[in-house]
Amino acid sequence: MNGAMDALCASLILGSFANLSAAALAQSYPSKPIRIVVSGAPGGSPDVVTRLMSPKLVEALGQQIVIDTRAGASGRIAVEVAAKAVPDGHTLLMVTSSTACVEVMSRKNQYEIARDFSPISLVGTVTSVLLVTPSIPATSVSELVALAKSRPGALKHGSSGPGSSSHLPAELFKIRTGTNILHVPYKAASQALVGLMAGEIDVLFNPITSAMSMIKSGKLRALGVTSLRRTALALDLPTVSETIPDFEFLLWQSLMAPAKTPAQVVSKLNRAVIKVLDASTVQEAMAAIGNEPRGTSPVELTAFIDDYMKQIREVVRVSGVKLED
Repeated sequence: MNGAMDALCASLILGSFANLSAAALAQSYPSKPIRIVVSGAPGGSPDVVTRLMSPKLVEALGQQIVIDTRAGASGRIAVEVAAKAVPDGHTLLMVTSSTACVEVMSRKNQYEIARDFSPISLVGTVTSVLLVTPSIPATSVSELVALAKSRPGALKHGSSGPGSSSHLPAELFKIRTGTNILHVPYKAASQALVGLMAGEIDVLFNPITSAMSMIKSGKLRALGVTSLRRTALALDLPTVSETIPDFEFLLWQSLMAPAKTPAQVVSKLNRAVIKVLDASTVQEAMAAIGNEPRGTSPVELTAFIDDYMKQIREVVRVSGVKLED
């Protein structure tokens, strides 16, 4: 009996020391520069967003921010580097919608977002726009659906490749509308846009900012945006969900830490990120690249990513799309 009591007391004492240690770490955090690992090459969207936030993060946290871009293997290299880092809050990862998609579609990744990372906050979202070539007789989402149903397999939608951010929303659109539209993959998003303007394809989902000039000039026709609410970037455009209930497909970025990072450190980081995203200079800079700032709690971020991955799994299951590793 005494042995059991001694073990219980020892356990309680060790737990108290652990709590005190975590609290002390949170109070002294950060004690050195913070590295943010970013997938992709310098100049890519995740890198740009991280650099826009960095000066304000330095102000909020009192330490320098080191941006560590890691390209290759569909983003897996960056994720695996961050997952193996010491969980003390001094190494973070800019997790993106692509990170989640790769986890669902690839058999080669060695990570699981839910298992290997502690959520901090969503950072921003980017809406895409449903585009058609002006030569087809469809001026609304409902007219496009009717046209596609009247010509099964005749219309063509483009993408920058299987599993890309222009391919997946098109597959989701076909699933939700029961339409048969032929997929035509290009090697790059810019080539798909050119193909749409040339009439090689009829339909394309594309991030709204890179298409705005072509929409305004009449070279392309926009039918709706893929966010649930109308975007401030183009308030005159309806949402696809106004015709197809609950249709949503966003590109996004979020900040996460390696799993087992102390909760007090995660909370401190969350407050800093929310403060940064509330800064007018950051909001204006992000809006200029078509990114809408969106801070959340860690719990909200977990739910957001979980819902997103369920949607991607639905698309993969029904369409059979696979990532070309």
